[in-house]
Amino acid sequence: MSLESLDSRVLGAVRFLDGETAQPLTTPLTVSGDGMRVVRNRSGLYVITEAPGLEDYTARFEAPPMPGPAPSTFTLSVVDPSGRHLPRSFSLELPRGAPEAVFAPVDVRMYLAPTARPSPGSAVVRLSLRDEQDAPLARRVIRLRVDLLDRPAVEGLGLSDERGETLLLVPRIPIIRWGHEQGESLSHRIFSATLESALAPSVEGLPDPDVPDQSFTPLPQTLQVASGLETNRRIPIPTS
Repeated sequence: MSLESLDSRVLGAVRFLDGETAQPLTTPLTVSGDGMRVVRNRSGLYVITEAPGLEDYTARFEAPPMPGPAPSTFTLSVVDPSGRHLPRSFSLELPRGAPEAVFAPVDVRMYLAPTARPSPGSAVVRLSLRDEQDAPLARRVIRLRVDLLDRPAVEGLGLSDERGETLLLVPRIPIIRWGHEQGESLSHRIFSATLESALAPSVEGLPDPDVPDQSFTPLPQTLQVASGLETNRRIPIPTS
């Protein structure tokens, strides 16, 4: 998607966040919606400039129709050509309302593909999700929570692919340094983590993992995680 300047009325903007760091993504993504036009601006925001039923609103920049159109919900899809993140869908209400709200971007989280490379120091958790017949479970959102004694809890989110494989990369887990002399080793502090699961709906063939909190169900398994270390587990999840 090429960068473009904007000289017409826009409907809203989206900012995509990395599934590990929660920082805005700077690499180009492919964002699309039926009958919609999406432009990536110089700030890395994805700006929606056209949507079905809103042609009159976007065409009249200086004197938009009054009253303005009522917001409608639109579905968009996003694909990461680099392969670091899984494809997903998401919903957006357009137009965003008051002029000051249009460029206040809506944050959309991108979920990591199982092949994503972790940043140094992140805890790496790889899960293989299976049902009662040992078949892979796709479209499962996994929420991992690490309780820390001396600071706020840390959470990680993952999404299972069609093979049931899920990757969670959790930064900001403390480690202990025994000394500052060259060659002295680090001690990895181990923490317990709990898991919750929710099923993401399929929207136009892609998962929409923005599920509400009440959709999550606690899982009986607990994990031991540490900064810079990898944990692998096979997780059965009942589906009935």
